[in-house]
Amino acid sequence: MATTFADLEARVRGLESRAQRVEEDVTAIVTTVVETRDEVRWLRRAVEALLDHHGIAPPAE
Repeated sequence: MATTFADLEARVRGLESRAQRVEEDVTAIVTTVVETRDEVRWLRRAVEALLDHHGIAPPAE
């Protein structure tokens, strides 16, 4: 059975839609990773400040 132009158009639209969803998912993942990294940096500085305030040396890395 030959594939019609309409069939090909429908497949392309489906692939474009899936590609768009993947792009949105990847963007959301990258945004979450960046936000988490920033929060970890803030928490690390906060813990170091608390340790310093109480005269406790942070463990060596």
